[in-house]
Amino acid sequence: MKNNKLLAAGLMAGATLGASNSFALEQYFNTPGTRAMGMGGAFIATVGDSTAMWYNPAGLAKTSGMDITLEVGDVIERLSTPEVNATCTPTCGDIYDTDSNIKYLAFSSSGMGFAYFAPYKFYNTAVFNVSGGSSGQFVDIETEYTEFKWGMGGDFNENVRWGFTLDMLSRDADLSGGGADDNLSELEFGFSLGIQGDLPLEGILPKGHKLSYGAIYRSGTDSEVEDDVTFDAVKGVPGRPQALNYGLGYSAPLPTVGGVPMFLTANLEFDNLEYEDILNGVSGGGGNTNAESNLEEDRVAWGFEVQLFPSFLEDKKGSLFVRFGMSETEVDAVDNQAATFINDIESTTYGLGLKLGSWVFDYAREARDLQVNPFFVNLRDQEVDLDTFSISYAF
Repeated sequence: MKNNKLLAAGLMAGATLGASNSFALEQYFNTPGTRAMGMGGAFIATVGDSTAMWYNPAGLAKTSGMDITLEVGDVIERLSTPEVNATCTPTCGDIYDTDSNIKYLAFSSSGMGFAYFAPYKFYNTAVFNVSGGSSGQFVDIETEYTEFKWGMGGDFNENVRWGFTLDMLSRDADLSGGGADDNLSELEFGFSLGIQGDLPLEGILPKGHKLSYGAIYRSGTDSEVEDDVTFDAVKGVPGRPQALNYGLGYSAPLPTVGGVPMFLTANLEFDNLEYEDILNGVSGGGGNTNAESNLEEDRVAWGFEVQLFPSFLEDKKGSLFVRFGMSETEVDAVDNQAATFINDIESTTYGLGLKLGSWVFDYAREARDLQVNPFFVNLRDQEVDLDTFSISYAF
């Protein structure tokens, strides 16, 4: 790819849409961890397993022994530009689909852990300046984004925990269409810092009741990837957003019903995500131009889990789990509203789990409602269902 540069990122070719070609990013997020997914992705204050390396590494301080977890599930992806354009008559049909993949693989042991995550699979369309002139052609960009994390957590004191991760971030982008056929890849490094604690309210709350809190900062990356042929900085390839998240948790025993003891865990979480330098192609009467903006996304999530201890599982040291959660993400293109076609993302989740001795089996489903920015009159809202299954073994 000689002296070629991505100028902007967008949704689809303007010849069909006739307006602007832009995209959002959080609709491509795939919630790591089946247990957390079943609770709407709210887990920052009470996490105490290997998924702490994503939600809050301070939760690693609560792990004991060793465990290994594998999660396989649906990931959201976008249809190709020709497939989308074929549905526009003039209002376009669905633009998202799902595929199955390994989302999460982790090992943790007494305050430390290693993990592989696949939280994003970006797909966008870009204006590609093939000739070196002032306008270009639209090119599909599919970006596989994965993370390898090493984390550690410990205790400040009996009520406060700390944690951190060191992250190796991989972006692999395939460019196709519009005269481009190239692959861009880059390894980057990041980190996260977390704190988690329990409020000392023994004299206020009944025995066994606990109010917890948590917060995490996660470093982000920019939207540039260096071409290893031309050594140009290719813009428009999405990276990891900077994140500042915090939340509260509450856990307590519930009254016994039908002779079955139960335990409740509830979470409320607030996330702020910032993507840098998102460039989106705009097609109009004057040709292809650029819409450039940082994206800021504010997310509120809540969820709960009820653990049941029925007598028929007592001999097997087992229990059952029922989970439910909801979340809403508001997307703000800070500098240019044409930089996002998704205005709001609403999700409803539920999950089930079974513990049998050292084995834990979890299932979750997320119903995600993607609401289009009213600016784009020829796009429509879409609902997507995502299913996930995980298996864990403690030893």
